[in-house]
Amino acid sequence: MLNRNTPLNSSRRGPNRLQKRPNVLRQAPLPGCFFPEGQQLRHLGRAQSERGATTPSESQEPTSLAPANLRSRNASHGTPGSLLSTLLLVFALAACGDDTVKAVGGGPLPDGGQAVDTMQDTFVPPQGSGREIIVLHDTSLSLQVGVTSNQELKVKVIDYASSGPAREALVGFSIVGNPGGGDASLSSNQAYTDNNGEASVTFRSKTSADVSYTIEVASQNAAPVRFDVFVADSPRGDLRVALQYEGPVAVKNVHVRLLDGNFTCGQFNPVNPPGNVIAEQTLLGVGQQDIIWQNLPENERFTVVATAQSQRGTLAAAGCLDGVVILGGQENKVTLTMFLLVLNPTGVYDSLSVFDFTGAIPGQVGEIVTELSTLFTSPGTFLIDQVKKLAAIYVGQLITDVVFGLFEDTVADVIDNWMFNNSPQWVQDILVVGQDLFQIVNKLEMLATLQISKLSNDYYVQGALLWDGLALYWRLGCAPQGQPDYDPLCGRNEFSLADFSNTQFPLNIIEGRFTALIQDFDQLDIDNHVIKLNYGKLIIFVLNEMILPALTGEHTLTDAVLSFVNCESIGDAVGSFSVLGITEQTVENFCTSAVGLITNPIELILANLALDSQLRMQGHATLVDDNSDLLVDRTENGTFVGHFESDGQQGNQFTGTWSAVRRTNP
Repeated sequence: MLNRNTPLNSSRRGPNRLQKRPNVLRQAPLPGCFFPEGQQLRHLGRAQSERGATTPSESQEPTSLAPANLRSRNASHGTPGSLLSTLLLVFALAACGDDTVKAVGGGPLPDGGQAVDTMQDTFVPPQGSGREIIVLHDTSLSLQVGVTSNQELKVKVIDYASSGPAREALVGFSIVGNPGGGDASLSSNQAYTDNNGEASVTFRSKTSADVSYTIEVASQNAAPVRFDVFVADSPRGDLRVALQYEGPVAVKNVHVRLLDGNFTCGQFNPVNPPGNVIAEQTLLGVGQQDIIWQNLPENERFTVVATAQSQRGTLAAAGCLDGVVILGGQENKVTLTMFLLVLNPTGVYDSLSVFDFTGAIPGQVGEIVTELSTLFTSPGTFLIDQVKKLAAIYVGQLITDVVFGLFEDTVADVIDNWMFNNSPQWVQDILVVGQDLFQIVNKLEMLATLQISKLSNDYYVQGALLWDGLALYWRLGCAPQGQPDYDPLCGRNEFSLADFSNTQFPLNIIEGRFTALIQDFDQLDIDNHVIKLNYGKLIIFVLNEMILPALTGEHTLTDAVLSFVNCESIGDAVGSFSVLGITEQTVENFCTSAVGLITNPIELILANLALDSQLRMQGHATLVDDNSDLLVDRTENGTFVGHFESDGQQGNQFTGTWSAVRRTNP
C-alpha cells in the first residue's frame, strides 16, 4: 500500500536509474475534507489491494497521481480495478467542494532514498497575548427558548498567552438586537470567568413570544461574538390573583410578583424577595381589585408572592402561593392570603426616660420636696409659712391662721416681686438655680441601657433597664425660651452612677426588670415592675455637689449663703456706730445667726430626705422598623404610668415618657 512512509524500491530500474519523488495530492484542511495525518491516501491503498494480482514491484512502482498518468498506467496494465480506484479518488477529492487540488512533486529523491512528507497539518495558535470567546452552545442556529423561561448563556474565554482558560476575566453580555420589541432581559450585564474560564448570565424570556434577540459577548483582548436567541410561543392562558389579608392592622402598597415555578414558598423571604420576576404589579390596598396576568404558557408552573407595608410605610405582611399551573384557553383564578409578619425587638438599646413627679411623692420626702419647691418658686410664701409655724407654737394654729390670713398673700407677693426683680443679682441667680434644681421633680431625665430578649414565643419578651445615670439642667446663663439664641440643650449635664457614689449620701439606682407583650404588630405593652430610686438623696446630690459648688465653691447651704452675704464686711460697716454700744463682732455674729436662722431649717429638711423609696410602674411604646428588615430600630411614643412608694406610703400617680434607639455596636 502506498503511503508517505513507504520506501521506494529501485531494483527494477537498476541502481543507476534516476529515482523520482512521487507526486502528492495536497489540499487545504477545510471542514469536510480533513484527512488525519498519515491517512490522506489510505483509500488509494485500499483500492490497489482490491485490484487482484499485482507483483510486488508493481505495487511499489513510483506513480504519478495526476489523472493523465493514472490513465497511462492503467492502459499498460489493462486492469479495470485500477481505473475504478482512480475515479473514486478523483470523485472523493471533488466532493470536498471548490477547494483547489494541487499536485506537488517531481525531481529526484533526497539522499537515502526516502520519500519526503510534504503534508504538515500543524495548528498554529494566534500570535501575541490574544484571547478568544467560545460560546458553549451551538450557534449555527438560533437558541430556542420558551416564553416565561430562564435560559443560561455560557461562554468560555481562552487565553492563548497562557495556553489555557482566562481566569477572573470580566465578560460583558448585552442584547444588541431586538427588532420585535420583546420584553426579555438579562440577569446581569457582566460576569467574571471561573477557574475554567467560563462565565454565564441568565436570559429571561418573559412573556413576549415569536421574538428574536441578538446577544453580544465581549471581553478585553478578544473579538466580540454574537448569537441569536428566539423566544417561541406556546398555548396560553390567563391568571387572576385575588388577595386576602388576615391581620389587625391596615396595610397598603401591596407588591405582587409572578415567579418561575422552580422558586418555592420554602425559599421565600419577605425581607429579601427574589429579583428575577416574570411580572409584577402593585396595588394600593387589599380587596380593591384582582391582578390579572395574560398570555401565560400552558402547563407551566408558577409561584406568586406578595408583600405589603404598614401605614408607616415599612414591611408588615406577606404571603406566598406556589404550584400554580396554567390551563390553556381559559382564565385560571387563585387566591393568595397574606399574614401579618412579626417584628423582632431583641437587642440592646440606648434609652432615655423623662418623669414628672409633681405631687406624686408621698410621706415626709414629699412634704420636704414641696417646701423646697415653694422656696424657689415663691420665696415670699415660704418665708411667711416659716413665720406662721413659729407663731403657732406660741399663740396656736387657729389664731395664727386668722391673723396671717388678713395679709399673707399680699405680703408674699411683695416679697416675691422684690426677690425676683429687685434683690441682689446673686439672690436672683440662686432662685434661678433652685428652679432648675426642682426640674428633678417635674422633668427628671434618666439614662439607661435597655436589653430585650424573647421568652416563650415571638410575642412575649423580657427586658432589663440598666440605669447608667441622670441628665440634669442648670440654665443659669442660658437664653430664655422664646429668645433668638435659645437652645433647648443649653445647661444640660449628664452624670454617671459613678458620680453619685462619691458623695455624702451615695445614690444607688437599682435596675428594673420587666416582661412585655407585643400586640397588633408593633405595640409593646410593659408589665408592672419596680425600680429602686432614693429620690431624697438625688435632691441632696444635686444641691450639694452640683449647684452650690458651681455658685460658691461650698458644699453646704449655710456656707454658700455666708459666702454671698459676707457678714464680716457688714460688721466692719456697722462698727462706725460704736456710740450705740454695738461692736463690729456683735454685728458679724448677729448676721451669721440670721443666716443660720434661715438655712438651718432647710439643711435639716435636706438631711431628712435620705429615705428609701421606689417606683412601681408600667409602660407602653410603639416599635419602629425603619428599613423593612423586621428588626426593631427604635421606639417612639413611649409612656410610663406609676406610683411613688416611700415611707410606707404610696403617692399619687405620676407619668413619664421614654424612647430607645438600637445600638449599632452593642
